[in-house]
Amino acid sequence: MLRELHIENFALIQKLTVPFGDGLNILTGETGAGKSIIIDALNQVLGERASSELVRSGEEKAAVTAVVEVDPAALARLAELGLETREGSVILQREIYANGKSQARIDGRPVNVAALREIGGMLVEIHGQHEHQALLDENSHLSMVDAYGGDELQAAGIEYQGAWQELSSLKKEIAGLHGDQRERERLLDLLQYQVDEIEQAALTSGEEESLLAELKLLQNARKLLEVCHYSYQALYEAEGENPVVEILGSVVAGLKGFRELDGTLEQACAQLEESLYSVEDAAKQLRTFADGFFYDPQRQSAVEARLELIYDLKRKYADSIEGILAWRDERQAEIEGIRNTEARHAQLTEMIEAAAAKAGKLALVLSSLRQGAGKDLAEAIVGELAYLQMAGTRFHVEFTVSDAEEGLPAAGRKLAASATGIDNVRFLISPNPGEPLKPLAKIASGGEMSRIMLAILNVLAKLRPVHTMIFDEIDAGIGGRAAQAVAEKLAAVAAQRQVICVSHLPQVSSMADTHLYIYKEQADERTLTKVARLDMEGRVEELARMLGGAEVTVATREHAREMLSLASKAKLNN
Repeated sequence: MLRELHIENFALIQKLTVPFGDGLNILTGETGAGKSIIIDALNQVLGERASSELVRSGEEKAAVTAVVEVDPAALARLAELGLETREGSVILQREIYANGKSQARIDGRPVNVAALREIGGMLVEIHGQHEHQALLDENSHLSMVDAYGGDELQAAGIEYQGAWQELSSLKKEIAGLHGDQRERERLLDLLQYQVDEIEQAALTSGEEESLLAELKLLQNARKLLEVCHYSYQALYEAEGENPVVEILGSVVAGLKGFRELDGTLEQACAQLEESLYSVEDAAKQLRTFADGFFYDPQRQSAVEARLELIYDLKRKYADSIEGILAWRDERQAEIEGIRNTEARHAQLTEMIEAAAAKAGKLALVLSSLRQGAGKDLAEAIVGELAYLQMAGTRFHVEFTVSDAEEGLPAAGRKLAASATGIDNVRFLISPNPGEPLKPLAKIASGGEMSRIMLAILNVLAKLRPVHTMIFDEIDAGIGGRAAQAVAEKLAAVAAQRQVICVSHLPQVSSMADTHLYIYKEQADERTLTKVARLDMEGRVEELARMLGGAEVTVATREHAREMLSLASKAKLNN
């Protein structure tokens, strides 16, 4: 239950704390005093979209804080969100900044607005003038019937939705397969050409690196052979002068006779002898390389052409030979997939036929359960409307289906369907005997709509665990005995849960368990909204004002006292 609402710098409100009690809380006051502003503030702390226009003029931010008692379901969800609380209540907070930003908190911990909206929706329901439009919107009627249908209907709906999703998935796949035939053939030709091009190249892993190394040798062949021949001759076969091997051999031979005389000579001799062997070996390797190397201009051209082919394939398909080969394998698999399209298409056709038959059967089961729920819902609403001085009203939940060439097979027909089933649902009503049933939007006056909304909400509210219901001017457009009936119904609802109601009717206000008077004051040339919790005498004065308008007389005060006395007796009978 909502225990307290604290508002700062919100519209006309500078600072205001609104206390709420159990049962029926009524907010009254002159038009423009700020009653709806309080409801707007509560909407913000429950996660409605924020606007910088809500910030009081001249202030940086507005803040709204609500203290709400929580039930086990809300506590469990808070724990799932990492917001465990050991207390019996939770603090919801919303700050709205003049720059358009906002911040949400639960028990002082920052949360996103979606979390605030979810938790707030589990705790408090607000029903305002916009609810009339929801009732007039026939798209909302199906969800109301489903909400009334209970667990069996909910389970049937879930089972049908699973079948519908399976059918939709299969249809999506076959749509992808069954594309334009010419386009598919063009794609197949292109893919096959690309695969053939790669296959014909006969690429091998590491080929490019090997070719680059060979090309480098071929490009430097002439100079390389010259260097090898010159080096070999200088080392081993120099003409007209002693080669390096011969010089080293003479030096080593000359030192060998003296190397035992000194360690330095012995070391030098050993190093020179080792160098002699190394030079001889290197000279032989150079000669072997030069004798075995053959420069072929045609081979160089072939290597260059091969590399050019590889570069062209890399430009088209991938950055390496390995990547090109992988790309080929992927396209080959795609080709196989396209070639198998007809077989897959036939398979999918059979699967779709079976899935559609299954969905059609489940849709009929769901529709049957809905029609039963719709009949029960209509009877319950008629009972509520009779209590609300609309006896003789007929209320009917209409179910229709329509044929569609691509619809679900059901009852020997092809019926249009969607994720919600085959049913088109709308509420029809005839407030007066002898009049035909018509859609709500075509027959209901403002006062009738208020009572119809209260009747429907009261029927559906019994199915929901929300402990606080807020009605913003639910009594608009009614008076007399109808107003008294609405007052008694609100009191009956408030016997089961907390109800907060903005009202202009003395009949409704007389039923209050907590009566809050909203008024305006002038201070420092600014208009401020204030709230006062009325005691018995205060309630008498406020009801007398509501009964008599500008002039409060002894008679209106007596009338007010009588209304309060009758209201007390009526509540005892609830």
